Amino acid sequence: MALFITVSILIGYYLIVLAIIPVLLRTLTNIQDEIVRKIQHIGFASSVFIFTERCDTWWVAVSVMAVFSAVTFLALWLFEKTPYYTKYFVDRNTLGGEMKFSLLLAMGVFAILFTLFGGILPRGGYDLIVIAVMSWGIGDAIAALIGKYFGKRKLTTAGTDHNKTWLGSTAMSLSVSIVAFIMLWFYKDEAWWVALLTALVVAVVATAIEAYSKKGLDTLWIPLGVAIILYGFDWLWFLVFGG
Repeated sequence: MALFITVSILIGYYLIVLAIIPVLLRTLTNIQDEIVRKIQHIGFASSVFIFTERCDTWWVAVSVMAVFSAVTFLALWLFEKTPYYTKYFVDRNTLGGEMKFSLLLAMGVFAILFTLFGGILPRGGYDLIVIAVMSWGIGDAIAALIGKYFGKRKLTTAGTDHNKTWLGSTAMSLSVSIVAFIMLWFYKDEAWWVALLTALVVAVVATAIEAYSKKGLDTLWIPLGVAIILYGFDWLWFLVFGG
């Protein structure tokens, strides 16, 4: 019963944050589609708190993700066949499918994070998962918006996504460092200098991953990369200071 209550909470949350609010913004204002997309992006990342608050164990969280993904995938598949989908929702693919792909990819990342850092690995924890997801959610959204509307110099380094800009990468680095620092200091209760040092390294790694990720796969690699760095630092401080 608790599993289905959590799934219902998730559905209600996503309906409000990812559907109703964006639809109202698009119909009542002149807000651009990319801004709506990034509001949805941050809203989705914030849903990690539902899993950490409602799911006592990693396998319960993964079970909720599986049920929710199946239900939502079917609903999106049916909704894409109606004219209301393209009218009210932002989908870069003319034939639809982007939202379904993003759903499965993001839920897959959540499942990996909760399985590894919330269950299998020693000295993991939900706080690590939250910091990794929110660093990705906020940092990637700010980088995309700054890069799109203000960035002029494209990345030209071999292997990078040449659609991204230096200004966007700079915004990514700054925003991730701020988010990670605040959450490490206040949410995880680390010493300020530990939080600062860890956040700076996290920002560099997240920015590099974002620059080299293509076809939306930064959704996968940024949270995982940040989580690995946070996990490594947690072990470092434990071995150095003994707790």
